[in-house]
Amino acid sequence: MKLSFSLYHTIRIFVGAVFILSSIGKFIDSSDAQYLVELLSMNIYWLIEYKAPIVLSITLLELVLGIGLIWNRYISWAYGISLLLVLSLSSVLVFFMIQGTQVAACGCFGAFDLLSGPNATLAKNGVLVLCIGYAWISYAKSMRK
Repeated sequence: MKLSFSLYHTIRIFVGAVFILSSIGKFIDSSDAQYLVELLSMNIYWLIEYKAPIVLSITLLELVLGIGLIWNRYISWAYGISLLLVLSLSSVLVFFMIQGTQVAACGCFGAFDLLSGPNATLAKNGVLVLCIGYAWISYAKSMRK
């Protein structure tokens, strides 16, 4: 049996690994992500009570999406939810940048966050959006054939 990996498969596994790495990092240390929810709760007051469940649910969602992408299961759903997740988390950072709030670290990768400034995080999220978009379009084209 010969395995041939295309760019689509490489990107699918890369995005899945990024989501799994992000969730493991948040399981280790989610303090920065919880702090980001605290900052957001200054504008949406009821969020402060649910900061730990919000971060835990995002972490579990990332883990499920990463496993689904690597195992090549429910791909269309995984790409759609991944794209929505990355765009929604990026919109929170853009909201803070527009508002002028200084965010030192977003906690996106938890303990593994190397480049944690808002500009670096938005750049990483931009790359993820491009990868997810390319993979989703490639998957849709392959399903039409």
